[in-house]
Amino acid sequence: MSKPRPPKRERTRAKLIAAGFRVLADRGDALTASDVVAEADVSNGTFYNHFLDREDFIATLARESLEAITLDSAEQTEGADPAWRFAVATTRVLQAAVQQPLWARAVLRLAERPSPPHATVQQHLREDLASGLSAGRFTHGDDPVTVDLVTGTLISALRRITADVEAVDDQTIPAVVTRLLEAVGIDRTEAALLADSAGREHRASTSEPA
Repeated sequence: MSKPRPPKRERTRAKLIAAGFRVLADRGDALTASDVVAEADVSNGTFYNHFLDREDFIATLARESLEAITLDSAEQTEGADPAWRFAVATTRVLQAAVQQPLWARAVLRLAERPSPPHATVQQHLREDLASGLSAGRFTHGDDPVTVDLVTGTLISALRRITADVEAVDDQTIPAVVTRLLEAVGIDRTEAALLADSAGREHRASTSEPA
């Protein structure tokens, strides 16, 4: 039996979000509501029926894409070593910041809110930390201090990346991921290998075909 079609309002919102990601990839910081409206082939009024303004729209893109990165990573590494899952997930978030600094700045603004809307991200992080502790891979699990340590380090890394994307080299992100893995109990040598492998896996998955 086929799924019922989503209501028109929901379909229109999804259309705007999809158009927003395309415009963001093409224009970056130059993204405007007019660009999104043109790409989605809807009226200006339709845009403002769903979002307050450009900033609200970008915040929505940031939240939904961050959740998508987390969900995709969790699905693609399901059943794998918890340390590898952790390395892949953190690498993908940091690489997204390099590729889309505007997105990363929006994520940082969301993180400054009293109740950051990152429930899905936090849920998967806690699950990975608990799984790693249970499997004997981590020495620290999903306690509040460890969760704060990981999220705080990621936020600081995002802030450093967005401050000067040109300064990011092949070792910037693996260095952060290595330190995070060390913080939860992985030996430094193995942590560096995992971080390097996660970086190479990401580059291979996002490289253009010859």
